[in-house]
Amino acid sequence: MDNALTMESCDKTEPIDILTDARHGTRKNARQTDVICIGNKTKKVVSYKVITCDDDRVAQRHETIGTKRIYEELESKNVHIRKHAHDNNASITKYVRENHTQTINQLDNWHALKQLEKSLKTIAQGPRRTKGIQWHPELEDKPHAVRTHAYYCLMNCDADADKLKAMLLNCVQHYKGVHTDCAIMSRCRRQENYEPRHQKLQDEVSIRLLTKAVEDSVIYKKADLFIYNMSTAHVESFNNSLNVVHDKRITFGMQAYKMRTALAVGYWNDSKDVFTKAVWKYFVEQLNK
Repeated sequence: MDNALTMESCDKTEPIDILTDARHGTRKNARQTDVICIGNKTKKVVSYKVITCDDDRVAQRHETIGTKRIYEELESKNVHIRKHAHDNNASITKYVRENHTQTINQLDNWHALKQLEKSLKTIAQGPRRTKGIQWHPELEDKPHAVRTHAYYCLMNCDADADKLKAMLLNCVQHYKGVHTDCAIMSRCRRQENYEPRHQKLQDEVSIRLLTKAVEDSVIYKKADLFIYNMSTAHVESFNNSLNVVHDKRITFGMQAYKMRTALAVGYWNDSKDVFTKAVWKYFVEQLNK
């Protein structure tokens, strides 16, 4: 992890961007929780903390405790954090905002996009008795398309929250057939005889429902926390690999649990580029011996 931290911060002379997430050791009433911190540039683990029930009996608070300890450890090594992305944990957002004003708080885009698509599906289909009231047929082909549009907005908002909001709402105008504010390189602007692949919005109900769904999304409401388009996908991938080392269905002792997490961290940092199931199978076989 020291080598990974050196690679991430260029000999600790510049601030780093980090991605954090927590993984509970068991499915219910977790005794241990792994809080992982991965560098955004190298995608290697630069710090991790194992929080146990001895630190706090409430497992939901373990992630915040672990994040605080990670900050303390990095500060003791004179490493400053420029941007910090996590999966919309309100306690961590509050902690970073109040105690680390120099750090830019960001939320994970994957969870937000997934939540947006899920909310759009509720207005795209439903029972016949609520047709035209709570959902509309004109929105049946929109959930995934709007998610793709939102991802494009995150990538091209130029770190401007107001621009991000305007681009998100422009999807309503696009599906209405008004392409004035669409990107210049889009087909709807370049082609004279442009024919949309999705059903055109004509009913006022469908327009109102789509507009409300976009405005109610976390990306729109907290646009300033998404302007750098950061993702915790690599942390999720590491958490998934931890399932191989210590399965959530198996209860390990404290010493064995910490040992397995430490071995997984070292192995991830050493062989991240050749991370395959076959290699993990061999690793677990050696570990179980």
